[in-house]
Order: sequence, then C-alpha cells, then structure tokens
Amino acid sequence: MRLLSKYLYNHFTDSFWSFFTPLFGIASLIFFIKIVSYTSIIKLDIFDLVRLYIYILPQILFFSIPVVFFAAAVAMLKKLSFEYESIALFSVAISPHTITNTLLKVAFWTSVLLATISLLIIPQAKQMYKGFIYLKEARAQLNLKPSELGHKFGDWYIYVGAKKKNSYKDVSLYHKTDKEEHFIVAKSAKIVHSSDSFALELFDGNTYTLDNNKLKQITFDTMTIYDNSKKRYLIYADPFSYWAIAAKNHQRAFDLTLFLLISLFPLAAIYIAAILGIYNPRFEVKGSFFYALFALLLYFSLSFVLAKKFTILALIFFPLWLLGSFLLFNKVIAKRY
Repeated sequence: MRLLSKYLYNHFTDSFWSFFTPLFGIASLIFFIKIVSYTSIIKLDIFDLVRLYIYILPQILFFSIPVVFFAAAVAMLKKLSFEYESIALFSVAISPHTITNTLLKVAFWTSVLLATISLLIIPQAKQMYKGFIYLKEARAQLNLKPSELGHKFGDWYIYVGAKKKNSYKDVSLYHKTDKEEHFIVAKSAKIVHSSDSFALELFDGNTYTLDNNKLKQITFDTMTIYDNSKKRYLIYADPFSYWAIAAKNHQRAFDLTLFLLISLFPLAAIYIAAILGIYNPRFEVKGSFFYALFALLLYFSLSFVLAKKFTILALIFFPLWLLGSFLLFNKVIAKRY
C-alpha cells in the first residue's frame, strides 16, 4: 500500500506542476498588469511594484491551487487509465476506493493550506496592499513644489519657499471661514504620516487669527496640522478581528463563506475527478476536459451565488456536493471496477 501511495503521489506531483507553472504565470501576469496600471495615478518604482506583487501573491495562489489540483487529479487518473495502469491495479484487487482514499489525503492537506492562506494570510496582505496604495496616493497629493501658488493641504492654502528632501523652508498657510481668517508662518516644516492620515509639522512660527476685526497672535515652537479632508480610516486588524465582523457585515460574511467553500474544493473534487479519469480505454472514450471544466464552473458558480445569498448557511453546499459525488462515484465507477 505504501508503494501504491508513493506511485500515485509521484504521478500526481508531475501532473500538478505541469499545470501549475503556466497557470500561475498567466495569473501573475494579469495581476501585475493591474498593479502597473497604478503608475498612471501614482509614482511607483520597481521595488514598489515588487512589494505590491508580494501583497497580492496569496490571492494568486489561493485561486490557482484549487483549479490546478482538480486538473492534475483528472489528468493523472486519465493517464493511468489510458496506459492501462489503473486496469492493472484493479486486476490485483486494488479498488477505486483505495485510489480515491490516497488522493483524499493530499486533498485534505491542500484544503488546510488553502484555508490558512485565505483566513490568515490574505486578510493581512489585503490590508497592507490598501495601506500602501493609500500612502502613495496621499504622498502624491501632498507633493508640494517650492515657489508655486495654489497648493492645498487639507482646508489650508500653502506656500513653501524652498524644499530639501522631506523638509520645507519658509512655509505660509492661509485658511478662511465664515467668521475667521487664519494665517500661519513658520521657518520650517515637514510632512509626517500618522495611522490614518498625513500631518504637517511646523517649527518656529507664528499664527494670526482675524476675528471681528481683532487680530490675535500666537508664537509657537511646534505645531501640527492634520489633513482631515483626505483622511482615510484604515485600521489594521488581526485575522480573528477581521473575520469577526462577518457576524454583522454581509460582505465580510460572503468573503468568509466563499473562501471556505473554495478551500474545501480539493476534497469536493476527488470523486468527480475519479469519475472523469477512471475508465477502460478499450471500450470508452471520455471527453474529460469539457466535463472537468463544467464541474469546475458549476462548483465555483454555485458557491458564489449561494454565498452571496445565504452567506454562512451556504456552507451546507459542501457536504451535499461531496455526498452527491460520492454516491455517483459508487454507482458509475466503484461498482464497475
């Protein structure tokens, strides 16, 4: 039995990598083009692009691995059948159930890997991806140029006399409301980034307020002005807190359900792969590719629709699919071979 397991694992591994490499390459290219499209909005160098790709890599793996697993399982079993190796195994009292049970072990650990990626890694990667884009967009909006009028920092009009790296010299700010006018001058300033916005830190200056024809002056050593107009609240959450929102947020509940159903797909796919891949080539010719594509699209489509409508309750779809495919496998394959 150990030799049989090793034999099947080796064949499955060969099939898996032959499918994974091109699919992963195509998916990476598509996502990378999407990332590069940000360069039309914000300035990104090659290191920024690589960083964004790393953030999006877990999603590429998560959606690639289930498809590749199913394709590899069908291709492996079809190859064994075409070369009469599966028939030889059945002739020495090795049942189709023995083959599927061996593949179920691989499917179980694949599902564990997918659940880990989707529930633990993807939430953190998505938050870091969004945070990085927000940071770059805000920096692009705060790209102040010396000796130019018309710059704004939040509700303030700002003018800078000179710039040296991340520091500004001879800074002036002006802001007017219905009742007051505010004017600030400072010898120097720098932009600092807080958890959810940008701030301008001013040094050695004066602030003037004109209210009802009365002028008030305040001298300061340090003053911080926050850019609340562009404020984006992005609070990083640990995986537990991230998914806990699913109890009251429909979109988060949908994501959780869909991720779980996709993570369980390798287990759900084993008996379908056996039905499509196990046959006697002397008497049968199976169009496995079209049936496999149909089964894949059916599972993913139903998972999406049910998760969207019923959220967590849609998880019952997995045991129903597994039971149905198992009964069909027993009727079509197990009783025959």
